[in-house]
Amino acid sequence: MESKFTEMYQKEPADEKDGVCEQVADMLDSVVDGEASADEQKFFNSHIEECVNCFENHQKQKLLKGLVSGHLKRVIVPASLAQTIKAKIQETI
Repeated sequence: MESKFTEMYQKEPADEKDGVCEQVADMLDSVVDGEASADEQKFFNSHIEECVNCFENHQKQKLLKGLVSGHLKRVIVPASLAQTIKAKIQETI
C-alpha cells in the first residue's frame, strides 16, 4: 500500500537506498524519541528531505508513537507488585 505522497514522487532505485537508508532506519527510534545527537539529527533530517521512503517511515513512526502515547496512561502500582514482577522475571532468566 503506497501513500499519496509516494505516488506523487518516484522512489529512488534500490541500490541508491542501501547504506544511508539503513543508517537512517537504525537512527529512527532515537530521532523520534528525541534521543539523537545534534549531528545525528542533522544527518537524519538531511537524508529524509531527499528520500521519500525514509521520510514516510519517519512519519509513520511519529504517528504510531503519538497514537500509543495518547492512549496510554501511567498507573501507580504498589511497590510490592513491582518487586513481585521483578522477582518472577529473575526466576525465568
